[in-house]
Amino acid sequence: MALTSAMQDYLAEAYRLANYHGEQQPVTTSALADVLGVSAPAVTRMVQRLKDAGYLVHEPYRGVALTVDGEREALKSIRRHRLVERFLTDVMAFGWHEVHDAADSLGAVVSETVVERMADLAGHPARCPHGEPIPLRRRRDADCARLPVDRSHAQRAA
Repeated sequence: MALTSAMQDYLAEAYRLANYHGEQQPVTTSALADVLGVSAPAVTRMVQRLKDAGYLVHEPYRGVALTVDGEREALKSIRRHRLVERFLTDVMAFGWHEVHDAADSLGAVVSETVVERMADLAGHPARCPHGEPIPLRRRRDADCARLPVDRSHAQRAA
């Protein structure tokens, strides 16, 4: 099932809310509604779609939690958004305060290949312009992150 941009938004916000205090917590549907600026019935419908697709689990009166697939998709969406923001600030010289909405729009339409090229051009930044960490693309990158910069760069190029 191909994820719509709205589905990606729900997964990304569920991930951010669940990890807000550094430990995973179930996310209430009312918290999702508040953050996304949508109605409670809209959240209920989307939660059901995401649950049916295997991206989250929902326990009534406790909240939602992402599955492994849901977390993977959420992190891809967050990575895309934050890399687009960095590309806009570092390469295109936009102010950090100007890039959030543009990244929302661009992130919904650019391919993974384009996003990775943006990361190359921006120098593979570790944080977005607002200071939030940019999730790593794959496990190999996580291993490289522990190496000194010169060795990490050489392994990525290999």
